[in-house]
Amino acid sequence: MWRRPKMPDRNSCRCSPEAFATWVEELRQPVERIVYSGESLRAVAMPMGGIGAGNFALTGDGTLRQWQIFNQANHTAFLPGTFFGIRVQSGRRASEPTMRLLQTDCFYQTDFEPALSTSDHVIPDEARRLASRAETFRDIEYSGEYPIARLRYVDDDLPVKVSLEAFSPLIPLNSRDSGLPCAIFVFTVENTSDARADVAIVGALQNAVGYDAGSGISGVNCPCYGGNANHSVREEMIRGVAMDNLGIAPDDPGAGSMAIAALTDGATVLERWTDFDALWQALRDNGRLLPAAPAGESPAGSTWNGAVAAHISLAPGETRREAFVIAWHFPNHYVNWNQTGFGITDTKSRFYLGNAYNNWFSDAMDVVRYARDNYERLAHDTRLYRDSIYDSTLPYWFIDRVTAQAATLRTQTCLWNEDGNFHGFEGATGAVHSAWGVASGCCPMNCTHVWNYEMTLSRLFPDLERTMRRTDLKVQMRPDGGIIFRTVLPLYLPRWKVEGTPFERTNVACDGHWGTLLKVCREWQQSGDEDFLDDLWPEVLRAVEFGLQRWDDDADGVLDGAQWNTYDLYFHGHNTYCSLLYLAAMRAVEEMALHRGDAELAAECRRRYESGSRKIDETLFNGEYYEQHFDPATPGAESHQYGTGCLSDQLFGQWWAHTLGLGHLLDPGNIRSALAAIYRHNFRHDLVGHRQIPRVYASDWDKGLLAASWPRGERQDTAMLYADEVWTGLEFQVAGHMIAEGMVEEAMHLVKAASDRHDGRFRSPWNEIECGDHYVRPMVSWYMLEAAGGRVYHAPDGLLGFDPRVNPDDFRSFFIASEGWGTFSQRRDGSSQHHTLSVAWGRLSLTTLRLGLPEGVGEGLLASAYIGGAEEEIETRAEDGQLYIGWPDGLELSAGGEALSVRIEW
Repeated sequence: MWRRPKMPDRNSCRCSPEAFATWVEELRQPVERIVYSGESLRAVAMPMGGIGAGNFALTGDGTLRQWQIFNQANHTAFLPGTFFGIRVQSGRRASEPTMRLLQTDCFYQTDFEPALSTSDHVIPDEARRLASRAETFRDIEYSGEYPIARLRYVDDDLPVKVSLEAFSPLIPLNSRDSGLPCAIFVFTVENTSDARADVAIVGALQNAVGYDAGSGISGVNCPCYGGNANHSVREEMIRGVAMDNLGIAPDDPGAGSMAIAALTDGATVLERWTDFDALWQALRDNGRLLPAAPAGESPAGSTWNGAVAAHISLAPGETRREAFVIAWHFPNHYVNWNQTGFGITDTKSRFYLGNAYNNWFSDAMDVVRYARDNYERLAHDTRLYRDSIYDSTLPYWFIDRVTAQAATLRTQTCLWNEDGNFHGFEGATGAVHSAWGVASGCCPMNCTHVWNYEMTLSRLFPDLERTMRRTDLKVQMRPDGGIIFRTVLPLYLPRWKVEGTPFERTNVACDGHWGTLLKVCREWQQSGDEDFLDDLWPEVLRAVEFGLQRWDDDADGVLDGAQWNTYDLYFHGHNTYCSLLYLAAMRAVEEMALHRGDAELAAECRRRYESGSRKIDETLFNGEYYEQHFDPATPGAESHQYGTGCLSDQLFGQWWAHTLGLGHLLDPGNIRSALAAIYRHNFRHDLVGHRQIPRVYASDWDKGLLAASWPRGERQDTAMLYADEVWTGLEFQVAGHMIAEGMVEEAMHLVKAASDRHDGRFRSPWNEIECGDHYVRPMVSWYMLEAAGGRVYHAPDGLLGFDPRVNPDDFRSFFIASEGWGTFSQRRDGSSQHHTLSVAWGRLSLTTLRLGLPEGVGEGLLASAYIGGAEEEIETRAEDGQLYIGWPDGLELSAGGEALSVRIEW
């Protein structure tokens, strides 16, 4: 039985200076791959599913849990009767077969004290019950390189070696194939004995059509069930079970279909079963699944399970692979969260949203057929992305923190609706946050200030990101130009108006307003889509005018008044958190205005930026970091301000400026001093004795970055909300900025601390929690990758640049542009450097390649460029430590073609 152990002594959680020095030395050591096993499997849970298509998790014990394919969020939903297993008979057929569930219970009975605010460690009772009824593997070695999980099942008693590769296709710049409502399981079996081995791999799935995603299920019994029907499917390279429910109306939220199939002609099918022991014994006795007698629809309150078994016969030393697909199709996505706080008082009507996959598939078997027909391409391109991004000189755990956040796009945090628009909660309902509805996400919808941090979607799937900008500016904008920071769905409903006493006192967030303008610039730079910018430009102008009048009516470049923001409060007076976002927005609008030929607007933006920059450095920099100045007599300012405190987010606007290639907004020396102060005062080697309020996201023994501290005292009695919490979204934002400023060592400490907290024992590596599971803010991590390579990209100008900050003498990393992605590498010695730019997928069109040079190098350079051994005609110029290489007629590189090689000598 599981027992709650005695809490560890707090003194044992302290990180001594010697222990910290050892930790620092260890993080510098190379790590080939992170493998979870034993106790470190407990909280491992990689989401499987497409973008906005629903998901379940492949967990560390090998079970499939957290079933959220029903347009609802519920981290504890579990479908009994859903598993994979294996039967092996070695040598003569009279020998006793060996049977195993393809999972482990190696940590089920050990003492465990869970971390607060998490639920990934929860083992459903039905999962424990199943593991007690059949033998499992001794252990699993689980390596996850998102989007692919690889499991090696450990058991020396079997005459075969078994492993699994599981994934839902994820192909950057190919949103449709990354939004499939399915997961693919590829089992590899190697015969390690000296006799022939007959193997059956069985996959089972419960027909959960009609399930409300919240009610309890016991075996095949649930109040939601009844009328469920299973159908055996035999098609070319498909053997499986299709599942539906004819007892519910076609427009019911639970209507839909599911399927499990083996992509082979050599499989047997059990259309329906309800008794696991009978199924397992029959498979043991017969070596195959025998057809079930016709049974029609399930009785009220119950359902059927289905199963399919792939059969292979292996000679000694032979290896075979078998692929399975689990697919689903639940088209009736309705609003299932409470919008009364946004003025939608009608709680009885169904507001239809649908899913994007409705446009491509009519049911789950359509999805299976698509996976069959495109399996090789889907698997190849998904593996290609995984291989490309992990083929890097950057630390393995660093890449892991970047790639892991894409999992959020494929959870119930994110919606991709039938009309093609992408939307997102702040996070999915989990242990830390109650639901806004029956079982929905937290803090709906498209919150501009939280989505200010997200970078992953904008890079991997920019077409979806652009739909969010159109919603922000075409739908959410008030008549006066203010951008409403929470979106009511469907989009035809009235917009949120602040009336009465809503939970928030304004519907325009200052940080989210300016951030939206920055995001317009980002989407334009990343895509080069002039039509996109043309379409939104009138709204950009209205938003600028609103912001200037609301917060900078004295035109001094520093914001005044009450500024609602991501800390769920107003900052009053002068502060760099909001004002730097404003200055970054002024620079971004200036760049866009110049591109469009609006010199007058560009000049006004420049004037305000220069004025604000001077004033902030003169008045808010205290010699160490930037403070907040406000009049304490201002109504509302008597509490929740940070004043002389050191805010980790104080330079967020500068982070944005770096992502857009806009340069420094303030004195560079002051910026680096402030970053050093954030590290010095806010990064804790342990959290012993620190009270995390109101929420706890780190344990006493963990390292982490606090949102704020007051090294000079003067903390208000009621201090800034969330100041005492640890957010990975802030850690990744600060780390990315530090890397851009050359503070690599400190940045790596922050990233490794976050990695250590998500080590599989207490927290899942693929679930960063804040106000909900799979929180949006940590998707800021993508810029860490770009900062490490000094990457700059401006599609409208055809410019791509690199200036590695991490290991510039030997650097290799992933890059992505508007139409393709691949790898950039740099090697540098005493008098030369060599660069390679190769495209793995799609294509890359350039007119200029910008490359960083060592300090002091710039005169007398010799540069040459080659493609496939043929020298290119190029134009070069050196400026401010950068070498610009130009192709007058443009350059295009394509996947499968030759790489570009550049050599620079001095």
